[in-house]
Amino acid sequence: MMEDKQREIYSKARIRKDKNFDGRFFFAVKTTGIFCRPSCPSPLAKEENVIYLNNMFEGLEHGFRPCHRCRPDLNIEYHNSYISGSETVERALKLIYEGYLNYHSIEELAASLYISERQLRKLFVDSIGLPPVKVGRYHKAVFARKLILSSAQSITDTAFASGFRSTRQFNSTYREVFGESPSETRRQRTNLSTGKTSMMLRYRGALDFNLTLAFMKPRLIKGVELIRDGSYIRTFRTEHSSGWFSVCDRPELSALELSVHSDDVRCYMELYYRVRRMFDLDTDFTAIKTQLGADPLLRRGMTDGRVPRLPAAFDPFEFVIRAILGQQITVKAATTLAGRVAETAGVECGEAPEGLHYFFPAADELAATDITDIGITTTRQQTIRNATDAVKSGAVSLSSVQSMEEFTRDFISVKGIGAWTVNYTAMRGLGMKDAFPAADLGIIKAMTPTEGKKPSVKHIEAAAEKWRPYRSYAALCLWRIT
Repeated sequence: MMEDKQREIYSKARIRKDKNFDGRFFFAVKTTGIFCRPSCPSPLAKEENVIYLNNMFEGLEHGFRPCHRCRPDLNIEYHNSYISGSETVERALKLIYEGYLNYHSIEELAASLYISERQLRKLFVDSIGLPPVKVGRYHKAVFARKLILSSAQSITDTAFASGFRSTRQFNSTYREVFGESPSETRRQRTNLSTGKTSMMLRYRGALDFNLTLAFMKPRLIKGVELIRDGSYIRTFRTEHSSGWFSVCDRPELSALELSVHSDDVRCYMELYYRVRRMFDLDTDFTAIKTQLGADPLLRRGMTDGRVPRLPAAFDPFEFVIRAILGQQITVKAATTLAGRVAETAGVECGEAPEGLHYFFPAADELAATDITDIGITTTRQQTIRNATDAVKSGAVSLSSVQSMEEFTRDFISVKGIGAWTVNYTAMRGLGMKDAFPAADLGIIKAMTPTEGKKPSVKHIEAAAEKWRPYRSYAALCLWRIT
């Protein structure tokens, strides 16, 4: 039961149509049967007819339909970042969003989080108000609705891209959740000028896409990824699909346009969320800006007071190898070596835009590749083999839902891996928000007084404590200073 004080706060925000509360709660109107964002432009409903909801799933579970004006269902990623609960629930939600339940059972989801199915169900009911199986069902329906409204995909392709096993199952679930057929939803679609393989990845706040591309450009792996005509383009493989995709900015829509080229549409959900993570589209920067913006040094690394977004790697294993190659050498040299790894492994990608020739090798493929002639020391070669074997055996997980402590514990135990590689990989390979490669030359340079003595790594680590739990963003600010 919602406390009176909390209801009063929500009521005032609803009456003000306060956008700052979008995603923090929703409200449903009993007389119309719809639920909305706090900022919905529709006429105000009477307070006695309003029910306040902690998350979108509650609205769907109680039979309310998403409002056609404020579209509370289209930014599920951002909205659900406000779901409060245990760290386990947050991890489970990330896996569900990326399509884990499209191929796995609830029992397997629980096992991947090292808890029982019963424990997982209890955590979800306590935090969200409904069990994980229902969250997964609603998520697939909402993802399908997103595709219908923002792409030109056929209804059949949309069904399979959203994780449904058949069009019959899709149509039945969709009508039950939204009270209309997929075809009826499609008639509400505005002309977004997207192709059949495109999806819109909406974002909040300012996004300097060109700045992100500028960061990526000197780090592009030859033959695997490229930047052309303002778009980021790369080859990809998932567990079930392969192909290539491109990403460009559509600022007039506050969205990135993701165009996927693959023979299997079932990869769409996973790609959608992995690319969102690549470009850091779901972070709420309010608290980060308040904390880091109070530091005069970090403010020098911000543009117009904005904290830079954290560009994460699409393929975590690819980044592990890149980080090892980058130990104690320049970005340019590490990038050249990473390109040699891809070329030497020779996992060809087939038909793709000019300049794309390879998939970056997976752990088993790299283990079978002779890298003695790519230009690295025998010590570095052995470190790559050690890390590859650790990933293959499962001794090191590259899941983005694990904790920083878990990843550090496992990865630091690999011979040849030190604190810099652990933190750099956690930050840019897994997108973790509180990693800090204190021994990084750029960070040391940024934290060295103009005419002072170079600080020790221990001194830098101690100074960075005040930036927790957002030290990854602090590192980005420091890099931009230098």
